[in-house]
Amino acid sequence: MSDKLRTLFFIGEAKDRPQFDGWVTSLVNESEIEEYLYGATVLIDLPNTAQDKMLEKLHISQVGWSSQIFVNRPSKLSDYLSDGEFEPESYRCHHQKLSLLSQSPNDKLLAYLWLLKERSLRVNKDTSNKSLYRYPLLNIYHNSERTPFKYIHKLENTLLLEGTQFIDRVRHCKSCESGYLNYIDTCPSCNTGDIRSFDALHCFTCGHVDDSEEFTKLSSMSCPNCQTKLKHIGVDYDRPLEMLTCNQCANEFSEAHVVASCLSCETKSSTESLQVRNYRDFKLGENAQKYLLDDNSGFIANLNLTTAVEPQVFEALLDWKNKLSNRHDHSDLLLGIKLLNVGEFTESEGEIAFIEFMAKFSEQLETIFRTTDVSCQYEQDLVMILLPHFDVNFLSTLETRLADFAELIESPILNLSVKHWHLPVTDLTKVNHWLKNKSSEF
Repeated sequence: MSDKLRTLFFIGEAKDRPQFDGWVTSLVNESEIEEYLYGATVLIDLPNTAQDKMLEKLHISQVGWSSQIFVNRPSKLSDYLSDGEFEPESYRCHHQKLSLLSQSPNDKLLAYLWLLKERSLRVNKDTSNKSLYRYPLLNIYHNSERTPFKYIHKLENTLLLEGTQFIDRVRHCKSCESGYLNYIDTCPSCNTGDIRSFDALHCFTCGHVDDSEEFTKLSSMSCPNCQTKLKHIGVDYDRPLEMLTCNQCANEFSEAHVVASCLSCETKSSTESLQVRNYRDFKLGENAQKYLLDDNSGFIANLNLTTAVEPQVFEALLDWKNKLSNRHDHSDLLLGIKLLNVGEFTESEGEIAFIEFMAKFSEQLETIFRTTDVSCQYEQDLVMILLPHFDVNFLSTLETRLADFAELIESPILNLSVKHWHLPVTDLTKVNHWLKNKSSEF
């Protein structure tokens, strides 16, 4: 790996091979590149179509997720499958992060996105595809997924992905999922599309409504039903909304029934039965780093406490303990510790520095609490700790320990905010909502 750190693998014409200070540019052909691809820095300079095919080929490779792939010129897929123009310094952060990952990560797509913070899962408008929109990265890394949107929703629900910019909302055929639909106005009686519109008149005298041509068959305009002469609009008659008539069954109506006809498979559907999809871009969610690094590295940007449990387990345990304490008149304490300015810290010091900080933070925090206390990293920057059978007389001692603990934080950017809540309580009916409300107090 070390000999690749300053090697730029160039795919293009030899005469176009660029030179950069501190880098050795190695010319490779398409058949050779996979041999060097793990953790490599690649620069492509090919015609548009060939470049897009090469981008797809590199990502499809077993280790394509681990590389940095740059392009000299934009192409149709370069915004979705490349890192843009060559950035000589970006390899440092990329290499540091890559060293923390297994060579077979839990999810290659998430691993690829995590290696550089500028990366995102972007949606591409593709009119050659019947779905109209697609995610090029998702198609490559999860091509076997029959329902890619269920995969995206799963990652959203588990906070592994987070939606960013909204792009479009499209209705799709319920049969073949095509976005190519023709919306047809049909007769609500016989469902044919063979209908026409006409201007109608409404007689105030008898209330008759009919085609305006029926009112003008005589020398003067008069109602064909009661023969009243109609002279003044608004007094003798008016013009209601445009009317429609069916050429098949002669039914007259003011509102047509809209049917969606699929241009791909010819299935006809009501508009209510169409699949509605919201297309947006995505970035990594707050749980992605933990998901990728757990069991792969000693440096995890999440708390690694002996008594730590997952949020769902913590919620269930809190609900159970609250009910038990209400029944047996026990006193418990819920403690919240929030790290402030995490975003500013990672922006200034880098994500690797935050990973290392969290490892030390876990070790120091472990010394404060009892082995019977249960902790949970409820959010990326928020730790919740349940202290069962807590003696309120010990609260001042605990506050002193936490104040001393806060002094151990060496960063001038990071700060701690601590809150506590006495248990049991009577309003803890929906634990998730209750904890979210408490989290919002910081």
